[in-house]
Amino acid sequence: MRLEAARGNRSGLHTAITRVQQVNRALDCSLEMETTQLINELLGGSGTAVRKAL
Repeated sequence: MRLEAARGNRSGLHTAITRVQQVNRALDCSLEMETTQLINELLGGSGTAVRKAL
């Protein structure tokens, strides 16, 4: 997710997020709080998560 965000690939970011959510649903578990925060950060475009990825 961080890589796609850092590359500015919004479509790739959405694909990665969707895949993580699908895997978690298949495993019948919730996303970790940190993962949810990361997704919100990356989708919010704050830039801080993108800088951390580099």
